[in-house]
Order: sequence, then C-alpha cells, then structure tokens
Amino acid sequence: MLNRGFSVREKVLLVLCAVIGLGIFYYEIAYKSFKNSLEAYDISNIQNETVILQAQVSNKRMMEQYLIDHKNDTYGELALYNNLSKEISELSMIFDGIDNLSISWSDPTLLNTTVRRNANVSFTTVGYQKVVDLVKAIHNCKYRCLISDLSISTNRDEVLDDNSDVKVNIVITFFETIDDNTNLEGLTVLSN
Repeated sequence: MLNRGFSVREKVLLVLCAVIGLGIFYYEIAYKSFKNSLEAYDISNIQNETVILQAQVSNKRMMEQYLIDHKNDTYGELALYNNLSKEISELSMIFDGIDNLSISWSDPTLLNTTVRRNANVSFTTVGYQKVVDLVKAIHNCKYRCLISDLSISTNRDEVLDDNSDVKVNIVITFFETIDDNTNLEGLTVLSN
C-alpha cells in the first residue's frame, strides 16, 4: 500500500512539517524551560532584599550599641505598689491644657516583684512639635514608665506640621515594685 513514492511537493511539505514540529518542540521544551529557569534565578529581587536586610542589620547594631551605652541608666523612680494616685497626678501635670484627653487604666499585674500598670491615653492637640514635647515629658516622667505603643494621625491629607490638628493614642506602662510592701490587694499575679 505504501509502495507509492512521494512527489517533490509532498516531500517539501513533509520537510516543512518536520521543521515546524521541531520548532514547536524546541520552543515548548527547551526555550520555555530555559526561560522559566532564568526567571527563577532573577537576582534583582535578591539585591533589593539585600539592601533592606543590610539596613535592618545596621539599625539593629545601632540599637544594640545604644542599649550597651545606656544599660546602667535609670529613668524615673521605681515606686512601691499602688502608686496610682501619684502617677495620675504626674500625668495630669504633663497633659495640662490638652484637649479631648482620655486616660483609661488597666488592672495592675505582678510578675516576680515587678508590678506593671498600663495607661491608655488619647488626646488631640495642635502641632507635631507639641506631640514630640509631650512624649519627651512622658519619657522623663518622675515615675518609671515605658511608652509601649504610639499612633499619631491627622484629619487632613497633609504632612504633619505645626498647624495640623493631631490625634494621638499612646500606651504608657508604669512600673512599681512590691519589695517591702505587704498590701498586694488588687494585683493579678502572672506566672513565669
């Protein structure tokens, strides 16, 4: 049945189909595979990640050096437990004249001999510099405390400046001790 010979035209068509078939095979198997492998090894993302990681390492080293340089510094008095009235008085002096001031206190918690009490503070003021001054005043508070969360926002879609109405939410953790104190009423004791 296949004893018949192919004409020149049929031979040319067969060669053309073979070339097209090889081209499709090369494109699908070799070229696409090579291109996908090349995209998998794209180093532009690695370079960006390297820059970010180097900046993070630099910031971490600066923080570590700051901690080493200031490890013996103490900020504020570590008062005996239930110093709440004096802490309220201190915050009252710091936030004197501030609009829309709201302070809510969490229950005190005890871990080992250290009492922690959070004050959630929100207020509105005018000007970013005023916020900076208030944060510095809290940092330099008479009683030992730590600012553990701070968010600043404005109602306008502009950069914070000295004329912006600024809404601030801040969490301040006050520290007290139970050393030589026998009255531990109201404390929530945390386990290690």
